[in-house]
Amino acid sequence: MRMAHGIIAGTLLVAAHAFAQSTPPPLPVMTPVEPAPASPPPSSVTPANPPLAEAPSKVGPRLGGSLGLGLWFPGPMLSAQAFDLHGGVQVSPLFAAYLRLGYTAALGLGIGVNSMGASVSASGAGMWILGANAELGLGDSFFIAAGPQVGLGVWFRSRLAANTTGGSVQAIYSSGAHPGADLRLGFALGPTDKKTKRRTQATIALDVSMLYASNTYEGAVSAGGQGLSLALAFSEAFAVVPSIQIGFEWR
Repeated sequence: MRMAHGIIAGTLLVAAHAFAQSTPPPLPVMTPVEPAPASPPPSSVTPANPPLAEAPSKVGPRLGGSLGLGLWFPGPMLSAQAFDLHGGVQVSPLFAAYLRLGYTAALGLGIGVNSMGASVSASGAGMWILGANAELGLGDSFFIAAGPQVGLGVWFRSRLAANTTGGSVQAIYSSGAHPGADLRLGFALGPTDKKTKRRTQATIALDVSMLYASNTYEGAVSAGGQGLSLALAFSEAFAVVPSIQIGFEWR
């Protein structure tokens, strides 16, 4: 009986050991993994001080003024432009048109002495200038302007001569309207506002003013050994007045 019990016990031990060998190992415990946070969508980086965008050019006002010194031919006479004010329209950075109002005065004195005698001459002019110019800008600095004008005022010249045989007095006089033209070449100093496209600039220019006197009166009185003579004539005259001008522009 005891032998049977031993056989049964041994059989159970062998079976338990075989079962233990055939049982698969336990599965590892899976730790849940949290998904990585989604990265934010890319956004444009805005600089702290963004550059100003250039505004498109627009039609705007044009203002300016100048004064200058030059010479008046024939003469020559010293010429002074007391002022030249102008205002109009700046159509684009390249083109402008404006009206001009100015005043020009000139004065000349001359003395001549030779073995035959001596002479003294005096000449002068005073003109209000009314004109209209069209201007072409070459970049931000250089410009050229031209247009018609008319000078309203007086232009005269007188001469007194004396010699061993007698003397003479001559006078040339013109008044009223003197039509002509104006040409200006120059450059300006000053930056352009990138936001408004406007410029406030100092300018220096060579200005050539031309005036035509259609009705000029010439009178002469001569006295000599043969008596007194008087002459009166009507003629034409043409004046060229180059000058250097400084001024300002707001365009």
